[in-house]
Amino acid sequence: MESGTPSRVRPWIIWLVVLLPITAVLLSGLVAAAALPGCESCHDRDGFIEATQRSSHGEVACGSCHVSSGLAARVGFGYRLVFHMALPVVSGEGRDWDAVPDNRCLSCHEKINETVVKANGIRIDHAVCAEGSACTDCHSTAGHGKATTRVRVYDMDTCLECHTSEEATKCDLCHEGRGADDRITSGVFAVTHGPQWEKTHGMGNSNSCAACHTAASCEKCHGPGLPHGPEFLTEHSAVSKDPKAKCSGCHTTSFCDDCHGLKMPHSRAFTRGHAKPAEATPKLCERCHVQSDCVTCHETHVHPGGAVAPNSPAFPWKSGGGQ
Repeated sequence: MESGTPSRVRPWIIWLVVLLPITAVLLSGLVAAAALPGCESCHDRDGFIEATQRSSHGEVACGSCHVSSGLAARVGFGYRLVFHMALPVVSGEGRDWDAVPDNRCLSCHEKINETVVKANGIRIDHAVCAEGSACTDCHSTAGHGKATTRVRVYDMDTCLECHTSEEATKCDLCHEGRGADDRITSGVFAVTHGPQWEKTHGMGNSNSCAACHTAASCEKCHGPGLPHGPEFLTEHSAVSKDPKAKCSGCHTTSFCDDCHGLKMPHSRAFTRGHAKPAEATPKLCERCHVQSDCVTCHETHVHPGGAVAPNSPAFPWKSGGGQ
């Protein structure tokens, strides 16, 4: 090497200078994730650890469900442990550790959509029944039992959103190995069909009653119109006029008045003086009435005492009863 000539740095030294810090950073993240106390060091309130250990996933590592797979995600989690949990340098905003997306569940339950699952006395075809739903919509307690922050489990009301046909509501289609009483020991059905069902059955979803009960079952106590179906809003007027109707058993007068904007049903006194409110709030009347309702009385019926207009089919000359 000649004197005064700059020495050339060997390439491996450059790579060493660049890679060494990066490697050190990555390793420190991995070491942090492994060396720091586990999740239970913080998550130990209200029997959380005990509930987790008793759950069906009690032996599964926390990171398997709460941390994305891959080196980058695991290293990032390690740094979160250091600089958020151990040393509160950065905030926890933007974290998604509490969420458990479907892909993490399917990493172990990859064949769940390929067969009919039989468990706890129930048969279910996830490919059909769970389409469009997240795993945690029905199985939020799988990891931490009832210590889960927001419990979401499957129940009969959930199933009856689709199981409405006669074939689909056959009990043995989904249930096996359990009697009728055993099938309603949890969820909403345990309340609506329990010992106090006469007082509590109204707390359920009335749209699902028709899956098992006929209208006659409800009419014995509630009168006609129960259970209210999806078309009941357009049909309730006729039902409310039925002499056997018992609307007031569940609804107060204000329930009708608040929707209609007027005291309902109309009294005879209202009918005689309805011109003023009809003129003041015509849009209110149009919620229930069409223009022909007005025409029938105010145009075709032009004389008091029952006379009819000449354009009516009942006009005497058209029926052959007059001159």
